[in-house]
Amino acid sequence: MDRPPGEPSDEELAARCQQGSLSAFETLYSRYQRPILAYIYQITRDYEEAACIAQDVFLKVFEKVDRFDTKRKFSTWFYTIARNASIDYLQSRRRRVMVNFTDIDRTEGDNTILAVSEGNMPAVEERLSTKEASAALSVALAELPQIYREIIELVVFQDKSYEEASEILGDVSLGTLRSRMFHALRNLRGKLAKVAGNTGQNLL
Repeated sequence: MDRPPGEPSDEELAARCQQGSLSAFETLYSRYQRPILAYIYQITRDYEEAACIAQDVFLKVFEKVDRFDTKRKFSTWFYTIARNASIDYLQSRRRRVMVNFTDIDRTEGDNTILAVSEGNMPAVEERLSTKEASAALSVALAELPQIYREIIELVVFQDKSYEEASEILGDVSLGTLRSRMFHALRNLRGKLAKVAGNTGQNLL
């Protein structure tokens, strides 16, 4: 996660937390409060529940920070905890909005797995990011499967690398992740066209 020049890294702050520094945890809370809530919301699609889960996640991180290996990337560890808590919530509610990569592959069909060109992705992601606040995008995202919303939230809106997103999503292969991003953006483009009319086709 980006931080102002001169400020300690997440890993440095985590190390201070392990030494008992509450101010270090408060800094981490300030850095991650909004992005973690946004990520959890894309899984649950319920603001109130997402807020409750986020609070539980921060408490869990505080309680388990001693177990964190400061040689690892803190954000990956943090988001993995958030994802597990969100999936647990969906399972406890027995909501059939939870899907995985196998489900998506079956829906898309075996012959639709396409490689995404790295050179084409930044332009698409940049255009998508500029539309983040639009009502049309919000409605279109809500209609996507959970796993697509997760990928878009992590890679596009929160600028996670494919490597980090892969680990957060359970060590999914990079090839599969790039393929899923292709399908996620293609589906989102179709949803936008329906929500925003003819102009929606030009948003992506």
